[in-house]
Amino acid sequence: MLGRFIGLLRRPRAGPVVLLLLHLAALGLFTRGFLLTRVHLAQRSAAATNGGTTAASAPYDRVVWLMIDALRYDFVVTDGRYRCNNATGAVCHQGHMPYLSDLARHPASRAFMFVADAPTTTTQRLKAMVTGGLPSFFDVSNSFTAGALADDNLVDQLAAAGRNPAFLGDTTWAQLFPTQWAWSAPYPCFNVRDLHTVDDGVWQHLLPALRPDEAAGSSGNGTGVGSWGGLLVAHYLGVDHCGHTYGVASSEMAAKLRQMDDHVRQVVAALVQLAGPGGPHERTLLLVSGDHGQTLGGDHGGGSPEEVDSALVAVDIKALRDAQQAQQAQQASGSTGAAAALAALAGPGGSGLGAPAACRADCSCGVERNQCAPDLPQMDLTPTLAALLGLPTPFGNLGKLSAELWQLAAPHLPAAAAGEAGSRDGLRAAWEDSLAAALLANVRQVHTYLHTYAATPGASFSRAALARLDELVAAAQAVAGSVAEHAARSYAYLEAAADVAREQWTQFGDASMVAGVALFAVALVLHAAAAFGPIVVGTSSGSSRAGGKRQTRAASRPNEGEGEPAGGNSTRTSRLAAVGQHVAAWQLAARWRTGSRVWVPTLRAWLAALALVHSLGIFSFFFLLSEGRNVSILVGAACAGLALAAGQAARAASKPIKGVVAMGVASLRFNALMTVLGVAHHTGQGFWARLTVHDPQPAGDVERGWHGSLAKLKALGAAGMAAVGLDRLPPAVLAVMQHSLLCTLPILALAALTERLQRGSARPGLHRLLVLAAFASAGAYLQLEDASKRGFLPEQVSLQQLMQHHALPALPTELAAPVEQALTATQQQLVSAWPAAAQLGTVLASLPLRELLPHATYALCGTAAALWLAALATGRLRGAAATTAAAQLVLAVLVQVSERGSPLILLLGLLQLAAMARLLARRAELLPPAGTAGVAGEAGVLVALVAAQLFYATGHMCEFAGLQYTAGFVGSDEFHLWRSGTLVALNTFGGLLLALLALPYIVEYVQAAGGSGASAMQRGRGAKAAAAGGSVLQRAVLVAGLVRAAPTFCAMLSAGVQRRHLYVWALFAPKFVFEACFLVLTDAVLLLVVALA
Repeated sequence: MLGRFIGLLRRPRAGPVVLLLLHLAALGLFTRGFLLTRVHLAQRSAAATNGGTTAASAPYDRVVWLMIDALRYDFVVTDGRYRCNNATGAVCHQGHMPYLSDLARHPASRAFMFVADAPTTTTQRLKAMVTGGLPSFFDVSNSFTAGALADDNLVDQLAAAGRNPAFLGDTTWAQLFPTQWAWSAPYPCFNVRDLHTVDDGVWQHLLPALRPDEAAGSSGNGTGVGSWGGLLVAHYLGVDHCGHTYGVASSEMAAKLRQMDDHVRQVVAALVQLAGPGGPHERTLLLVSGDHGQTLGGDHGGGSPEEVDSALVAVDIKALRDAQQAQQAQQASGSTGAAAALAALAGPGGSGLGAPAACRADCSCGVERNQCAPDLPQMDLTPTLAALLGLPTPFGNLGKLSAELWQLAAPHLPAAAAGEAGSRDGLRAAWEDSLAAALLANVRQVHTYLHTYAATPGASFSRAALARLDELVAAAQAVAGSVAEHAARSYAYLEAAADVAREQWTQFGDASMVAGVALFAVALVLHAAAAFGPIVVGTSSGSSRAGGKRQTRAASRPNEGEGEPAGGNSTRTSRLAAVGQHVAAWQLAARWRTGSRVWVPTLRAWLAALALVHSLGIFSFFFLLSEGRNVSILVGAACAGLALAAGQAARAASKPIKGVVAMGVASLRFNALMTVLGVAHHTGQGFWARLTVHDPQPAGDVERGWHGSLAKLKALGAAGMAAVGLDRLPPAVLAVMQHSLLCTLPILALAALTERLQRGSARPGLHRLLVLAAFASAGAYLQLEDASKRGFLPEQVSLQQLMQHHALPALPTELAAPVEQALTATQQQLVSAWPAAAQLGTVLASLPLRELLPHATYALCGTAAALWLAALATGRLRGAAATTAAAQLVLAVLVQVSERGSPLILLLGLLQLAAMARLLARRAELLPPAGTAGVAGEAGVLVALVAAQLFYATGHMCEFAGLQYTAGFVGSDEFHLWRSGTLVALNTFGGLLLALLALPYIVEYVQAAGGSGASAMQRGRGAKAAAAGGSVLQRAVLVAGLVRAAPTFCAMLSAGVQRRHLYVWALFAPKFVFEACFLVLTDAVLLLVVALA
């Protein structure tokens, strides 16, 4: 039975299908147990859960919340937590919001490091801030498709109380709360290249919404301060988009931060103006915050400190107004009103809870004691806002009331309102009593939620944990003790409850996980047995069995295909030994037992060891820190081993080794260039190092951009240009030359290289023209984008505008006039001959090129793909020619949706594969014909390693923050789920896809050199030769799939074993998700490869 199943895996068509199904089943079982989510409850809190406050007695009746998406902590507070990037050409991102930074230090405000939970995506952060709940890991899958929020939340409570909340900006709020707003002005949020549309729309409505309708004038449109109550959200997106598009250390970011700072200043002025007695903002709280942070490269989504750390500044508008009036009247010692209340509360005596955190004075806040503002978890804002607004705390809240934010309520307490502000003791006592009541209500609400959750069918909760929480809640409700003791016991319970909830939310389905791991392990063992055993070459059962026997006998010859002397004792004649001779580990053990004095590993043993290092390295935290660089090192070692083995075979056959040495050096050079250009500045090392290192920030840590090693290369190139006088050319010319060298010329080289590989194929001529036109369109688009970013061309320039206002004026006068006349004459002839075509041309010429060129590339590639399918259907195109043509289509689109350095990286990767193919062909030429299948297996290992290298070299990492979302907007300013998602997927996995599609060509090239099947197949010499050629390709496919499956198994096992690790959701879980995607894609592509053979 087992033998039949292994034989099934060896069949060219059935094997890849069975492996794909096995892998999907194993991954599904493991994922079902690993990525559990909590049970969501439908209960809603009643008014009794808010500590007895009502809308009338609550400290505030309005909250104005300015949410600046991706507002980093150090945009607002500059301390020892983070430092500026000091890379060459970088702009310091700190100090561009001076007004907000000063406001954060004002006595009438409180500033915090606003700490988020991962995943740091906007949808999940908004959910946490309005529900007070904890996210589950795979909530990130809903980041682009937010649905209506079913859990109890602040917005629902406001709407239920008739408080008429309103919002401006990010449309995610409208998706989460489709019917709760009194009015709203949503704007699309996914066009990360648009820095201003959303922000300008928010600003258009914001100031009128803060004033009465009669004061707002016609711009108010009935949306003045009287049209909303409770909450007004203004969600800006420009900072987030600027980070994604230009990075944090950029002049564009500096300008956007200054704009946001000015908006905050004007909003504060408008609120203060109307905060007098009886004014609409007398009891208004202003919040300025981010929803998450961002890395220096503008990414977010993960759990690094830069991504989870944001800023929150809370301002009591009445206290700020009183302080400003006192300052204007030069009554520094005679403050009155709200300012006096806050000063009295913070004075000596009492419990001390009313004073600001002492660490603010000496910047010793935070775990590392290097912050000027204390931490405030985002979920703690939920119960605090509920109490400040007199709302029921959302039923599923796990946050705790912030005593420092509650301090700002002091001017609005009944004691202060009754004129007792001058009575320090009376005010302090009233405030402490209100804090104790609010904390006790917070404790009861959390305890009720946890007990309800534990009793819900399908929810798993520890009884021992509940018993411990029962003891803590009893202590919190005890009457004895001071207010400070009451508060300490309440906070002890709330912190313990949050810890227990975090632990319970990360429960795992162990049985399902074990089943998935076991099934994958079985599939891996069977895969290995199929990959290193005889391959079925016939179609009928009789021929299959006969072929299998002949190949088994051939496989039993020691060391065949390695070009080395046969050896070993005669007792190893069993079938297990015969099959085991193809396994590198068995060969090494056999050589050891023969007593060989010099133990030199074979090439296949070397490649197996490198693949094993890549797989087992996943268990190492430090290997993952710089996996991209480590994979490049492994590929370089594989190139060196291949060159040495080919040279050894050439010397043994008395053949010249000059060509082998040249190809070996070339492959190492290409690998080194890929490492320097693509991996040296983007390994993931700096990103993960920031999980534990904050001060100082790692030098040269830039996830994206032309800094680090690339900056040194740019400086070297600039010195060379200066030496020959090119630096005196106009900046536009220099920019075009630089981009052409780094991007346009590699695109042309890729087009020429892929065309050369298809010489002699039966591809239709029209297909060739369409693909070349697609490459030209993609290159023109990237050139246009570079010119627009540098300011040489408008972003929305059309072809007509480009010719009239830029191209023709740049020509000499004596040349411009004839060219313009020729163009006019051609246009007139076209209009008279083909009016419809001329009209279409006029429309196309008026479209923005940044939209026209990408869609032209898509259309050209789509038409070429239709011709490709037609050629397949008619049988004109098969085998390596078909997969190479498919790779060329993928490549044309990939270069367009990738960063501008990717075409050069992809060119180097393909040249490295070409050099490897030459070395493999040389080995196949020198080895016996039976050794060609073994060489094809070596090709499978090398291709799988290069596929992994291309993923990292093109600027990607195994983390959601490393996804290059801008690829989804190439050709469109809107995010369309399927189209944009496909482009992002192609951008992410395109390098892997190209390497795998190159495998059939490499195998056919090796076969031709080895004389086993390929040349005969090409000349049509019968079915036997074709079957032999198919068997060799099947060997390569099985080995490549095995090398890709082993890291996935190790990532699965690592995530399962380390599921309680501190960084499981930040590191090990994303690694497993990406490896699973790699494997499924690999299986699908390899299935396509054998189907086209």
